[in-house]
Amino acid sequence: MLSKTSIFNERLFVNLGVFSLLWLSLLYFGAPTASTSLDASWTQALGYVFKNNYQAGIDYVFTFGPLGYFHHGLSSYDADLFNTFMAWQIIAALLLSVFFVAIAAKIDGKIDKILYFFLLIVVISSFKPDTTYFLGITAAIILAITTLPNLNQLSKTSTLLIILLFLAVVSQTKFTNFVLVGVGIFAITVMVWHIYSLGSAIFIPLTFAIFLMAAWLLSGQSPSSFPHFFVNSLQITSGYSEAMSLGFTPTEIKLAMASFVVMTLMIVVGCLPKPWKFDRFVIAGVIMLVLFFTWKAGFVRQGLHERIFFAFAIIAPFFLNYNRNMNVVLRFCYRGLRYLAIVIALTGFFQVVGTPLNYQPNNFLAHWNHRIYNNISRLFKLPELKSNQDKTVATLKQQHDLPQIRAIVGQSTVDIFSWEQGVLFLNGLNWQPRPVFQSYAAFTPSLIAINGDFYASNKAPEFVLFKLQAIDGQFPLMNDAEALKIVLRDYEPVLTEKGYLLLKRHPRGLGLVSNGKTLLTQEIKAGELLDLRSLSQKQLLLSLEIHKSLLGRLYSLLYRFPVISMEIGTTDGMTLSYRIIPKMMTTGFVINPLILNQNDLNGWYKGEPLKQVATIRVIIKPDWLQSFFQNHIGVTVSEFEVQR
Repeated sequence: MLSKTSIFNERLFVNLGVFSLLWLSLLYFGAPTASTSLDASWTQALGYVFKNNYQAGIDYVFTFGPLGYFHHGLSSYDADLFNTFMAWQIIAALLLSVFFVAIAAKIDGKIDKILYFFLLIVVISSFKPDTTYFLGITAAIILAITTLPNLNQLSKTSTLLIILLFLAVVSQTKFTNFVLVGVGIFAITVMVWHIYSLGSAIFIPLTFAIFLMAAWLLSGQSPSSFPHFFVNSLQITSGYSEAMSLGFTPTEIKLAMASFVVMTLMIVVGCLPKPWKFDRFVIAGVIMLVLFFTWKAGFVRQGLHERIFFAFAIIAPFFLNYNRNMNVVLRFCYRGLRYLAIVIALTGFFQVVGTPLNYQPNNFLAHWNHRIYNNISRLFKLPELKSNQDKTVATLKQQHDLPQIRAIVGQSTVDIFSWEQGVLFLNGLNWQPRPVFQSYAAFTPSLIAINGDFYASNKAPEFVLFKLQAIDGQFPLMNDAEALKIVLRDYEPVLTEKGYLLLKRHPRGLGLVSNGKTLLTQEIKAGELLDLRSLSQKQLLLSLEIHKSLLGRLYSLLYRFPVISMEIGTTDGMTLSYRIIPKMMTTGFVINPLILNQNDLNGWYKGEPLKQVATIRVIIKPDWLQSFFQNHIGVTVSEFEVQR
C-alpha cells in the first residue's frame, strides 16, 4: 500500500514535470533584427525608444507602452537589449506557468486537468504571445478573486501583492493589456468590498497605482507623460477598427459566434443554480469581457489574427467558476457544454492556422516537439544564439548599406517615411521620429495633427529618408497628411540610393501648411461622380466628411468598420481604386497631381508632368452597407499652394 509520503512525492514529481513543460513551451527567443519588414521594424523601433527613454504618448505614440518591446515574444533582435529581453521572457514564462498551474487546482476531474494542460502546452503556447498574456492576465485576476476567502492573512496579502505587481508591469506592455488589467482591478476591488469592507477594497487600487507608477518610473518614464500615454492610446484604439479592418471569412465568424453562445450557456447552467455566489458572476463577467476583447483583436483584421480569439476560447471554459453542488443532470450538461466549447474553438483555430502555417490536427504534435527541442537547445546556448544574431545583423548591414546617405547625414537627425525603420537602424543613423512613427497608424485627426505639429516645430529632423508606401491598397498621400504637406514644403531632394529618397530640410514656411483658396464645396452620395476636370491643372487638396449612422456606429463597435473605396478617373482615361479611411480624409491631403509611388514623388520634385484627376467617386459595397453611413458625403477641394 502506498504511503502518504510516496503519493505526495509522486504528485510533486508530476506537477514539476507539467510545470517545466509549460514553462519551456511558453519561452520565446525573439526574431532576427529588422530590415524592410513592417512588423519587425516596429518591434525594433520599440526597443530603440525604450533604450533612449522616449516618453510614451509624447515622443512616440503607438499601440504598445514603454515595455512593449519585451511583451512581443518575436521582437527583432537588439544587441543592447538581448540580456534584458531574455530575462523578461524567462521570468514572464515562469509567472504565467505559476498562474496556469494554480488555475488547474480549481478544475474538477483528472481528465479535464489533463486536457487543460495538453491544450495549453501543446496547442496554445505555439502561437501569438498576445493570447498567452490575455490568458495569463485573466488567470491572475481569477486567482486573486478566488483566493480571497480561502487563505490566511499573510498568504492572502502576499498572493495579492504578487498578482498586483504582475498586473502593474504587464499593463505597460500594450494598451489592450492596460484596459484588461483595469477591468481586473475593478473586479478584484468589488470582490474585496463584497467580502470585507470598502476600506479594505481601497487597498487594491491604491496598491496597484503605487506599483504602476513605480514600474512606469523604472521604465524611464516621467509621471507627467502618463496622461498623454493614456489619451493618445485611446486615440489609437478608437481609430484601429476603421483603419485596419481587413478580410472576411464567414466560417470563422460563425464558429466564433458559436463560441460566444456556448460560453453563455455554460454561465447560465453553471452560475444560476442556487445557492448563488457573487464571485461566479464576477469571474463570468471578466471572462466574457476578455472574450470580447479577443474577438475585436482577432476579427477586425482577419487572417491569422483570428487565432488570438480561438486560442483564448479554447482555454476559457476551464476558467469559469461554477456551482459544484448542482444536480447530476446539470453537471452533465455543464461538462458537455465545456467540451463542445473546446471543440468549436479548436475547429476555428485549426481552420485559421491550418493552411497558412501548415498547422493541422495530424501534425501539431510534431510542431510542438520541434518547438520544445529548439527552446531547450537555445536556452542552454544563449551566447551562441546572440553570436548568430550578430552575424545576421552583419549580413543585413551589407545588404542594406546606404553609404552615400550615411556620408551626407552623418550624425544629423533623420526620420523615415516608410515602415522600414529597420534599414535606418542597420545604417546607424540618428533617428528622430515623429510621434506616430509609422504613417498608416495615424488613424485619427488628432494623431495626424500630432505628427504635423512635430514637423512644424523645431524638433523636425534635418533629413528625411523617404519611400512612399501604403498598406491594404490605401491611397498613399492620405496617410500622415499634415506631416507630408510640410515635408513637401520644407524639404528638398538630395539623392536617391537603393530606392530611398534623401530629403534635406530647407524651411519655406512657418507652422502647418494651411489649405489654400477653397475651390469647391459640395455634398455627394456614395457612388455619385464628382467632376474635377475644370480644376485638373491645379495642385489640389481634398477632404471628405464621411459619417457613420447610429447603426454604423453600433456595427463598428461590435464588429469592425466596413471597407470604403475611392475611385479616381484620370484625365488620360485611366480608372484607379484605393481604400480610404474616413477619419484620415477629414484633413486636406494632396489629390492632384497624383503622387502614387516613389517615381511620382521624384517627378513632382523635378517638375515633371504627372497623372491628373478628372473624377472622383466614393464606393461603398455591397449596397446594404450604405445604411451604416449618413446619406451625404461632404467634399471640399482647395488649392495646395506649395511650390515645387
